[in-house]
Amino acid sequence: MSFAIYPMLRSFRPLARALGIGVLATTVALSVSAGQSAVAGDEVFSVGDIAVDETAATASQARAAAFRNGQRAALTTLLRRLTRRSDHSNLPQVDSERREFMVQALEVADERTSSVRYLATMTVSFKPAEVRRLLREAAIPFAETPSKPLLVLPVLRQGGAQVLWEEANPWRDAWSELPLNAGLVPLILPVGDLNDITDVDAAQAAEGDPLRLSAIARRYGAGDVLAAVATVSENAGVIRIDIAAQQIGAPSSGPMVFNFNISDPAVIPKILGESAAGVVASLEEAWKANNVIAFDRPGRMVVSVPLTSLEQWVSVERRLNDVASISEVSLISLTRGSASIEISHFGDEAQLAVTLAQQDLALELPAAPAFGSSSFGSGQVVQAPRIRILRPIPPRQ
Repeated sequence: MSFAIYPMLRSFRPLARALGIGVLATTVALSVSAGQSAVAGDEVFSVGDIAVDETAATASQARAAAFRNGQRAALTTLLRRLTRRSDHSNLPQVDSERREFMVQALEVADERTSSVRYLATMTVSFKPAEVRRLLREAAIPFAETPSKPLLVLPVLRQGGAQVLWEEANPWRDAWSELPLNAGLVPLILPVGDLNDITDVDAAQAAEGDPLRLSAIARRYGAGDVLAAVATVSENAGVIRIDIAAQQIGAPSSGPMVFNFNISDPAVIPKILGESAAGVVASLEEAWKANNVIAFDRPGRMVVSVPLTSLEQWVSVERRLNDVASISEVSLISLTRGSASIEISHFGDEAQLAVTLAQQDLALELPAAPAFGSSSFGSGQVVQAPRIRILRPIPPRQ
């Protein structure tokens, strides 16, 4: 599949208008494979799979309308992605000039045109700084740190049997229909090959077997596993559907539970689809609630970073600069064995630890002194917080 990239350059707007379109069309032909839409890092501010279909008096007018409406739809999707559901009704309205300025690039695929019609699928990338400015001006809290991928294991219990990898699993089918990488919590649905079948079966997934689940999560590069169990039963003509989804690595959050009573078996796939979407929405809400950037609570922290090479420091610095709640990283000193840095950040230390963990960095705080004790004059060395690397640095190519 080929697509074109349209960089959004404000200085070229007069030329774009002269051409009758909303952007300057500097086309670069590339090849990509379908499905590359995972949200992570800088891709948080990109929105894909925007279908546009416009008809006008001329092809150029239809195309201009498609670009305007596609950008509008993409910005709405992005703002809803970053904000909590309770704030969606208060999202700011953006005029076309500001929205155009906020766009960093457009990727257009599957273009089809006639003399009066334009159809395409768009991916719109927005400037992170402009999106943050828009939301802060509107006083709407937002999160932008994506979580590590979550591996979904959809187990169906029905008729005394439990199925996971079998083809006859409408619960798994419901998950396969969802856009699993559209939010801040990217999801992975295993392919169900021999390796998956060997790693874990339906009973082990439903019971949350830690050894089995960690094995399959590690193989898929997931940070955690979501055991999603759908139980379908029937009694006296009433069909009951019970949904229980539990993030195995976060038992304190509790399971997400949905219950339905229906009479028509034909609506079971619809109920399962809505339930899967409901689980995803709950995951997103919980993640955003815990990772809203607290701009009203700035903080600073001096930490040490144990190192074994200069290459490690370069990687750590890059990862720190990718953390949304960190505004500045200042290097105080650098030796062969460690770096001392000052981190300016928003929010408390617990929130900072969570966001660092998504970059495979562990924030380790020194233990608080025992009540009534003091290190002053005791000869104790007060240790500074430190950041430890959880994931090895890949070798330089």
